[in-house]
Amino acid sequence: MSPETAPSPDRPRRGGLFTRIFLTFLTTAIASAVVAAVAGFSFAARLSSEWIEQATETIDQRIPELQAALGDAPTLEQSTRALGQELDAQVGVFDRKGQRLAGEGPPRLPRGALRDRRQPLRQGKPVVLRRGRFEPPGVAYALLSPDDGRVAAVVAVMPRPGFRLTVPLLVLGLMIPVLGLGAWTLSRSLTRRLARIEASADRIARGELRHRIELESEVPRDELDQLGRAFNEMAEKVEGLIQGQRVLLANVSHELRTPIARMKVLVEILQERVDALRASGDESRPVQRLHKGLADLGVDIGEVESLISDLLTSGRLELRHGAAAAVQAHAIDLPALLQRVAGRVGATVELEGEPTLFADELLVERLLSNLLANARRACPTGTLQVAARRDGDRTELTVVDEGPGVDPADRESIFEPFTRLDHARDRDRGGVGLGLYLCRQICLAHGGSIEVGDRLDGARGARFEVRLPAASA
Repeated sequence: MSPETAPSPDRPRRGGLFTRIFLTFLTTAIASAVVAAVAGFSFAARLSSEWIEQATETIDQRIPELQAALGDAPTLEQSTRALGQELDAQVGVFDRKGQRLAGEGPPRLPRGALRDRRQPLRQGKPVVLRRGRFEPPGVAYALLSPDDGRVAAVVAVMPRPGFRLTVPLLVLGLMIPVLGLGAWTLSRSLTRRLARIEASADRIARGELRHRIELESEVPRDELDQLGRAFNEMAEKVEGLIQGQRVLLANVSHELRTPIARMKVLVEILQERVDALRASGDESRPVQRLHKGLADLGVDIGEVESLISDLLTSGRLELRHGAAAAVQAHAIDLPALLQRVAGRVGATVELEGEPTLFADELLVERLLSNLLANARRACPTGTLQVAARRDGDRTELTVVDEGPGVDPADRESIFEPFTRLDHARDRDRGGVGLGLYLCRQICLAHGGSIEVGDRLDGARGARFEVRLPAASA
């Protein structure tokens, strides 16, 4: 056998999951067949000659009493019903034409029910009474006339109508729990593990790249364990690829900081010389163009520097996997922080109660600054509001603007890196699509969350809601 086709020592045996499904249903079918066989045997025995013999023995003891009551209708009725209660069956007395004289049962015997049975009846022998192909049999016994010994009436004993439904219903009632238990056991064993794989896939999709599916054993038992193991291997490779990209991006960003710093210094030197020329009265066209070009270049360098700073911050949060490793959390003077960041863009501050915050102050300030800067770009002349309130063990920070709002279809994608809405693609509006991505990374690093929605008052605009720990865990 070639190495490519040789089975791995930890590979599950071929058809493991199929074997489980097959054996489970086979066992269930066998158990159901056994229950049906036992019930069928009980049903057949109930209608067998044994039952007829037991009924005949009881009738033999009552024949003299019934023969004596033939001329007395009330007594015959009483004796017949007493016999029916004793046998737990329908007992009726019928005349020679098949009409019922006393007791229970149909008004008359079906035609042909006693066909070719007259001779045994005259001899005082019981005969099996067949009412129909699908009806359970009964037993008939002749009441002979004391005068001439001829058949004066017939005692017919038949199972009650509900009797033929009792056993099938009982069988069905026993089979349903057996089948249900087998199906439930199999379904739960499969769906529970599939739900675990689905939950793990959802966590990885939300960015928890270090998460892995917990397997019950190192050696896969069946295809589901093999699927979980393959999923973990895939997640590990994806994490490695993304980790490598993040490291590369962080290293490139870090290396770009030095030339960017030198460019800033050079621009400042050139700007000083241009300002000196203008101060000496040189307002020639080349000097004016150089002045404007250096100013624009300074703005572009500032954007590149901001982009590199965002990349380095997000890379630090991602590479250290957030939470305890990446943030230096401590109690923050939240009112002072809100006043500081709100003052830069002319936003109003609203505090509900005395909210507290336990987080990395530099990162939270970066978070609020990005949100307020985006809000100010969305509404250059509108009113901005930043608010804070305590909600259980969390502090809720909200930034509300009067801009165009965010379409529901874009409310998840705007937190992806380098994502900009169509109406914001004009470079004059600023931003490269990393601000909100960095905001989400900061929230995840603190174990918090960020969402965007409509304003609560129904007015035009967007409402960003950030939830962070209010105190140390």
